[in-house]
Amino acid sequence: MFSLWQLSGLALGYVLVLFVIAWWGDRAARQGRKTFQNAWVYSLGLGVYCTSWTFYGAVGEAAQNGWNYLPIYLGPILTVLLGGALIYKMVTVAQQHHITSIADFLAARYGKSRRLAVLVTLVAIIGVLPYIALQLKAVTLSFDYVLKDSAQYGVDTALIVAALMAVFTLLFGTRHIDTTEHQSGLMLAVSFESFIKVVAFVLLGLYCLYAIFDGPMDMWQQLELQGDVLQIFEPTLFSQSFVTALLLSMVAILCLPRQFHAGVVENNDLRHLRTTRWLFPLYLLMFAIFVLPIVVAGVITQPYLIGQADTYMLSLPMAQDNSAMLMVSFIGGIAAATGMVIVSTISLAIMLTNEVLLPLWLQSRLHEKDQLAGLSRQLRFLRRASILVLLGLAFAFHTLIDRFDGLASIGLLSFAAVAQFAPALVGALYWRTGHKQGAFAGLGVGFLLWFFCLLVPVILPMEWVQVMNDRGLLGLGLLRPHALFGIEGLAPLTHGVFWSLLGNLAAFIYFSRRATHDALDEAQAARFVDMPMDWWREGIGHPSITTAELLEVCKRGLGHPRAEPLFFDYMRRRSVSEELELPAPLHLVRYVERLLAGTMGASTARIVMSTLLRKQNSRHDDVVRMMDEASELIQFNHQLLRTTIETISQGICVVDREMQVVAWNQAYVKLFDYPEGLIRLGRPIEDVYRYNAERGYYEGENLEEDVSKRVQLLREGHSHQFERALPNGIVVEVRGTPMIGGGFVSTYMDITERKRDEQALLQINENLENMVSERTRKLTEVNEKLARANEGKTRFLAAAGHDLMQPLNAAQLFTSSLRQQLIKRDGSSFVHEVDVLGHVDTSLQAAEQIISALMEISKLDTGTMPAHVHPLRLGSLMEPLSQEFSALAAANDLSLRAVICNAVVETDEGLLRRVLQNLLSNAIRYTEQGRILFGCRRQHNAIRIDVWDTGPGIPDDQHEAIFREFQRLPQQSRKAIKGLGLGLAIADRICRLLGHRLTVRSWPGKGTVFSVTVPLAKGEVPPVLQETVTVSPGIQGMRVFCVDNDPALLASLVAALEMLDCEVVAASGLEDALKKAATSPVPDVLLVDYQLDDEDGFTVIDGLDSGWDDVVPAILMTADRNPAVREHAEEQGIGFLQKPLTEGMLRRALEAVNS
Repeated sequence: MFSLWQLSGLALGYVLVLFVIAWWGDRAARQGRKTFQNAWVYSLGLGVYCTSWTFYGAVGEAAQNGWNYLPIYLGPILTVLLGGALIYKMVTVAQQHHITSIADFLAARYGKSRRLAVLVTLVAIIGVLPYIALQLKAVTLSFDYVLKDSAQYGVDTALIVAALMAVFTLLFGTRHIDTTEHQSGLMLAVSFESFIKVVAFVLLGLYCLYAIFDGPMDMWQQLELQGDVLQIFEPTLFSQSFVTALLLSMVAILCLPRQFHAGVVENNDLRHLRTTRWLFPLYLLMFAIFVLPIVVAGVITQPYLIGQADTYMLSLPMAQDNSAMLMVSFIGGIAAATGMVIVSTISLAIMLTNEVLLPLWLQSRLHEKDQLAGLSRQLRFLRRASILVLLGLAFAFHTLIDRFDGLASIGLLSFAAVAQFAPALVGALYWRTGHKQGAFAGLGVGFLLWFFCLLVPVILPMEWVQVMNDRGLLGLGLLRPHALFGIEGLAPLTHGVFWSLLGNLAAFIYFSRRATHDALDEAQAARFVDMPMDWWREGIGHPSITTAELLEVCKRGLGHPRAEPLFFDYMRRRSVSEELELPAPLHLVRYVERLLAGTMGASTARIVMSTLLRKQNSRHDDVVRMMDEASELIQFNHQLLRTTIETISQGICVVDREMQVVAWNQAYVKLFDYPEGLIRLGRPIEDVYRYNAERGYYEGENLEEDVSKRVQLLREGHSHQFERALPNGIVVEVRGTPMIGGGFVSTYMDITERKRDEQALLQINENLENMVSERTRKLTEVNEKLARANEGKTRFLAAAGHDLMQPLNAAQLFTSSLRQQLIKRDGSSFVHEVDVLGHVDTSLQAAEQIISALMEISKLDTGTMPAHVHPLRLGSLMEPLSQEFSALAAANDLSLRAVICNAVVETDEGLLRRVLQNLLSNAIRYTEQGRILFGCRRQHNAIRIDVWDTGPGIPDDQHEAIFREFQRLPQQSRKAIKGLGLGLAIADRICRLLGHRLTVRSWPGKGTVFSVTVPLAKGEVPPVLQETVTVSPGIQGMRVFCVDNDPALLASLVAALEMLDCEVVAASGLEDALKKAATSPVPDVLLVDYQLDDEDGFTVIDGLDSGWDDVVPAILMTADRNPAVREHAEEQGIGFLQKPLTEGMLRRALEAVNS
């Protein structure tokens, strides 16, 4: 049918096609194109598993032993489907450590042992050489069978094929010196071969179904007539041979050097593994299915070839005289053999060169001056020499196995050899105690038993093997290859696999437990075993950020003192490895995102984490700079607050809910004369109280009882006020106020002088009472006035709450009232008291202005001031401002003219009022004489609000400076100007927040005009804009997911949220929530009650969080006053609302999340 030259030309043409494809793939890779680096090419590359054994041998095995052919395909299918996590972990670890071969993988895991790498290499070479020889035998079988009717030829087909494969592998397998580079051209050619052989196999199967038979029904009918054929396929699913072959096939897909190279070393993208999980099993399933029609056709039409059933793939087309199908089948067989030879040879050559030959070459040059000279050239030479030696050895072994007719027996022999890697390979990823001594001993014992029980009976003459099976090695009956230690009744393959794997596993466990682990062993074990797997389980790709990088992000966002305790405490609680160079687990990434969301908002935190996970270096620097700027701004605001506290003359000490000092001022330290270092951040207040008790500051006799009583008073959160006389004579007035959510603020005022004055006045009153009654009466009145003043101040301090502004405002009112009373009664007699009260009033006003302005500017800078933009008729805002400032202008001998505008604009009424108040106040303050104009001018889609004055004007070079904090222009008039220089800074920030434009124009010596441009309201404007409560557009349409076990509360909560135009999903517990979450879109926020029936709110939040790709902000509601609940929520980055709730609280909380 074909001549030698035709068949040789066909084979040579096919090899040339492979050359072209490999060159094409390498060229694309050099040009940076990733056209062929996709999941399909990668999955087809794994098809190198299907060798001539699966192409020819599976048919022969099925014809002779029925279902025993199935494990060849079923084993890899089960491994890929059920062992996805194992394969993912193996590939991830290999990429992290730049692994080049299975020998490199095991050596890197077990203490970077070169001795183990050499042993793995030798076992792989000895175990795989028969497998390579099997491919050469299959090619020889193909040529010989097709040309059996032709003239005899004197050419050794196996030798020619070995030579061609050597040339191909030398050209495309040694192009890259760094073996961690992916051999794009080589793997593209291998993928093409995988495609060719499956197409050829399927075509022949369809040919048998529809050309030899008239379809599946006809084949079944003829099969029923052949009872002996049906007997071949009796159920054998649990026979020894079936189970053994299944186990070896499952292990081989991981341990074969060529499979490790194609699946692990050549992996370009971990995401390809997800496509491979269904594509590769489908690939194998097509082979497994179409074996059946080929076998049935062969057994029925060619029963005389049952002993040579491996040739059915060629004999069936030849019997039908179909040259086309014969050519397809022949090319498929060549593709199955050559693909395996190429990849196996290159993987073994890499191991032999890197683990054996190259280290020997380097050792031989230790004493030379330039040890690495010519390393690249020598490495390429050693690699090529290894390829030639390996193919030569395979060809030599090919001559030894000519007496074996079945291809399957030789394939399983190699499978059993590489199966010895399995205990050490699986232990490398999951058993931290595994050690190089155990791996070496286990592999050595297993290999020796494999060699004795399985390989020796193959390579020795049959007579010698028979003697050993009868008498045993050296006459010892226990050392028989097929009945080791007297165990009989097992098939030879099952017997050899049982003893070799049993000895391997026992030695691995025993010697690993006895070995001493050094620091390198521990480090490598942690890097392999602790590789996070939650990325794979949740299908979110693969980790691209290490734990160290995540910690750095956390430090930048939260600050060093706060970040590290929270970060490492979470790692310890979740049992996360503290090896910082490992990829970060997914749950740790989500935890850090929640922490960042609590500092910079959920949206910003999402952007930061997404950018880092995508490894976009161009945006990474921007993110880092943004986080640094945010940290600096937070630090600046903290410094402002610190400065404000230090300006207060009273001593202040603040403790948190853990009763630890978090803030204080120097006045407090000096008042109690504390030694340096006693008062520091995080110091328990109990230690401070104990120090005071030891100095005799408390009256009780039991020191510990006095300390515990005072600490308990703070824990219970009761306000208190008392005076205490210290041993050094100082009298201190102490006031304590609890903070919302836990913590306590204590203030200490030195009232020693006041007490002394009171005592002096009483003494004078007693001495002069009998001498001058009138004078006594006046002194008595003074004392009564002082007592009333003290009582008023006491009432003011008793009403002080958590807000610092309230006591300052109240104190200002009290001092002003007392001063007016003294003036009305007898101003000339209380000049000193009136002056003192005037100074107190001025100081309180200054403190109030400083704190109010700083708090306002801090809120604006940190973005915590909410803006509620809604339609507003300007007339309703300008009219009261005109009335208010007209009176103030008249008091300063100025005139104010207002031009009221009734246009409707989009703005926040309160914030715009604050801006206009600042501008009008400045106009009146800086205008010495003249008038002020307050009006509007309509522009395109906007209204410009102007404030004109006839003041001294502002120089051009100062137009930007006036909007900075604490910036005031030099005095330009005789009028005394008071202020802090914060008014314009606040107005500027409010306008930025609202998106309004604030501008200034000025003419020195003539006046200034400040303008605020506000957008007009869009759409149809109603005739009368009613003053109604308007829901902030910021929360309209928000999707809120509510969970509460109380039906009544849940119904009221849903009603309140719906009144706010929110979309609500309500659930009564975790189970109900999970059901509704599966059918609902991802919400914008979770609103969860803490105390539920069967779980708490944190459990519900964690359960729902795992069901969505993105982190959903969460708010916890509770009536529990326990501070530990709020603390836990803050640690988790979860919002907190204290019941009972109001509509305003809900609105503010949702606006905060949406901002």
